Amino acid sequence: MASSRARARRVGVQVSGEDNLQQLAEMLRPLAGQKVRIGMQGDAELAMIAGVHEYGSIKMNIPARSFIGTGKKKGQAAIGKLVRAGVTEIAHGRKSVDSLFTEIGETGLDRMKKNFERIKQPPLSARYAAHKTGPRKLLQREEELHDSLTYDIVPKGE
Repeated sequence: MASSRARARRVGVQVSGEDNLQQLAEMLRPLAGQKVRIGMQGDAELAMIAGVHEYGSIKMNIPARSFIGTGKKKGQAAIGKLVRAGVTEIAHGRKSVDSLFTEIGETGLDRMKKNFERIKQPPLSARYAAHKTGPRKLLQREEELHDSLTYDIVPKGE
């Protein structure tokens, strides 16, 4: 999985005087100890191909066709909304931390896969397209790359 930058946002959970703050802190504490990583897993060759597609290669004259970074950006709003609602549900005892992390992973993975399926730019160069035989797919090993997209839940610091 690619390295990621940590990001923290405040979630508005209102607490009344009747709530037990110690109990609330215990319910929310596991949120701070784990993170969801969304990306791809595969062998070294597939990772190299994914890197070339993600960032491009001047040496190989391949333009960037980002599917991980742009997929992450497209999932941020949905994940943010899910987290805000999920933390409130955890605080009220209606949801577990594990189920929230799973929902985050599945939502982010879904957005990344949908983004992957929409990649059409930049198109193949006319020179390359003229010599290419078979289907004119933009991404090499497209099906394997798509299937390698995954998420996992790990302790922070990993």
